[in-house]
Amino acid sequence: MAKTSKCNPGQRRGARKASEPTRARLPFRISVDREALNALDKRAIAAQVGIGIVAGWLASWLVGGSGLRHYVITGLAGSLVGGFLLERFGIDLGIRNQTASRIATATIGAIIVVLLARIVG
Repeated sequence: MAKTSKCNPGQRRGARKASEPTRARLPFRISVDREALNALDKRAIAAQVGIGIVAGWLASWLVGGSGLRHYVITGLAGSLVGGFLLERFGIDLGIRNQTASRIATATIGAIIVVLLARIVG
Protein backbone atom coordinates (compact mmCIF):
# COMPACT_ATOMS: atom_id res chain seq x y z
CA MET A 1 0.00 0.00 0.00
CA ALA A 2 1.40 3.39 -0.98
CA LYS A 3 1.85 6.14 1.56
CA THR A 4 -0.25 9.18 1.04
CA SER A 5 0.71 12.52 2.48
CA LYS A 6 -1.77 15.10 3.52
CA CYS A 7 -0.95 18.61 2.38
CA ASN A 8 -2.53 21.78 3.57
CA PRO A 9 -4.56 23.43 0.84
CA GLY A 10 -2.26 26.51 0.78
CA GLN A 11 0.98 24.54 0.85
CA ARG A 12 2.52 22.93 -2.21
CA ARG A 13 3.89 19.45 -2.05
CA GLY A 14 7.65 19.42 -1.35
CA ALA A 15 7.76 23.09 -0.40
CA ARG A 16 9.74 24.04 2.70
CA LYS A 17 8.08 25.57 5.66
CA ALA A 18 8.74 29.25 6.18
CA SER A 19 10.17 28.63 9.64
CA GLU A 20 12.95 26.35 8.36
CA PRO A 21 16.09 28.34 7.56
CA THR A 22 17.83 27.46 4.33
CA ARG A 23 21.43 26.47 4.90
CA ALA A 24 23.81 27.46 2.17
CA ARG A 25 27.01 25.46 2.14
CA LEU A 26 30.15 27.50 1.71
CA PRO A 27 32.95 26.14 -0.48
CA PHE A 28 35.33 26.60 2.45
CA ARG A 29 35.26 26.16 6.20
CA ILE A 30 36.11 28.95 8.59
CA SER A 31 37.58 28.01 11.93
CA VAL A 32 39.14 30.19 14.60
CA ASP A 33 42.11 29.03 16.65
CA ARG A 34 41.26 30.50 20.04
CA GLU A 35 44.72 29.81 21.49
CA ALA A 36 46.43 31.65 18.64
CA LEU A 37 43.95 34.49 18.96
CA ASN A 38 44.70 34.83 22.67
CA ALA A 39 48.45 34.67 21.99
CA LEU A 40 48.36 37.71 19.69
CA ASP A 41 50.46 40.52 21.01
CA LYS A 42 48.13 43.48 21.50
CA ARG A 43 51.06 45.91 21.44
CA ALA A 44 52.22 44.58 18.06
CA ILE A 45 48.73 45.06 16.65
CA ALA A 46 48.59 48.60 18.03
CA ALA A 47 52.02 49.31 16.54
CA GLN A 48 50.90 48.02 13.15
CA VAL A 49 47.81 50.24 13.26
CA GLY A 50 50.05 53.18 14.17
CA ILE A 51 52.36 52.38 11.27
CA GLY A 52 49.30 52.11 9.04
CA ILE A 53 48.12 55.58 10.11
CA VAL A 54 51.53 57.13 9.44
CA ALA A 55 51.93 55.32 6.11
CA GLY A 56 48.41 56.25 5.02
CA TRP A 57 49.01 59.87 5.95
CA LEU A 58 52.30 59.93 4.04
CA ALA A 59 50.71 58.30 0.99
CA SER A 60 47.77 60.70 1.10
CA TRP A 61 50.17 63.61 1.44
CA LEU A 62 52.11 62.42 -1.61
CA VAL A 63 49.21 61.44 -3.90
CA GLY A 64 46.25 63.21 -2.27
CA GLY A 65 43.41 62.18 0.00
CA SER A 66 42.16 62.84 3.52
CA GLY A 67 40.41 61.36 6.53
CA LEU A 68 41.71 59.26 9.42
CA ARG A 69 39.69 56.20 8.41
CA HIS A 70 41.07 56.52 4.89
CA TYR A 71 44.61 56.79 6.30
CA VAL A 72 44.21 53.65 8.40
CA ILE A 73 42.63 51.53 5.68
CA THR A 74 45.09 52.70 3.04
CA GLY A 75 48.07 52.26 5.37
CA LEU A 76 47.12 48.77 6.53
CA ALA A 77 46.34 47.58 3.02
CA GLY A 78 49.53 49.27 1.86
CA SER A 79 51.64 47.49 4.44
CA LEU A 80 50.36 44.16 3.16
CA VAL A 81 50.79 45.09 -0.50
CA GLY A 82 54.16 46.79 0.00
CA GLY A 83 55.54 43.95 2.10
CA PHE A 84 54.38 41.36 -0.43
CA LEU A 85 55.71 43.21 -3.48
CA LEU A 86 59.07 44.15 -1.98
CA GLU A 87 59.63 40.60 -0.76
CA ARG A 88 58.44 39.11 -4.05
CA PHE A 89 60.82 41.24 -6.12
CA GLY A 90 63.66 40.91 -3.60
CA ILE A 91 63.95 44.65 -2.98
CA ASP A 92 65.78 45.75 0.15
CA LEU A 93 65.29 49.39 1.09
CA GLY A 94 68.54 49.47 3.06
CA ILE A 95 66.93 51.11 6.09
CA ARG A 96 68.48 49.76 9.30
CA ASN A 97 65.78 50.98 11.67
CA GLN A 98 63.02 48.37 11.64
CA THR A 99 60.21 50.85 12.37
CA ALA A 100 61.35 53.25 9.66
CA SER A 101 61.67 50.35 7.22
CA ARG A 102 58.13 49.17 8.00
CA ILE A 103 56.77 52.71 7.57
CA ALA A 104 58.58 53.11 4.23
CA THR A 105 57.35 49.72 3.01
CA ALA A 106 53.77 50.47 4.09
CA THR A 107 53.93 53.92 2.45
CA ILE A 108 55.10 52.44 -0.85
CA GLY A 109 52.30 49.90 -0.69
CA ALA A 110 49.75 52.56 0.27
CA ILE A 111 50.75 54.69 -2.70
CA ILE A 112 50.27 51.67 -4.96
CA VAL A 113 46.86 50.96 -3.35
CA VAL A 114 45.71 54.59 -3.80
CA LEU A 115 46.87 54.73 -7.43
CA LEU A 116 45.23 51.38 -8.25
CA ALA A 117 42.00 52.52 -6.59
CA ARG A 118 42.02 55.68 -8.72
CA ILE A 119 42.61 53.69 -11.89
CA VAL A 120 39.85 51.18 -11.12
CA GLY A 121 37.36 53.69 -9.70
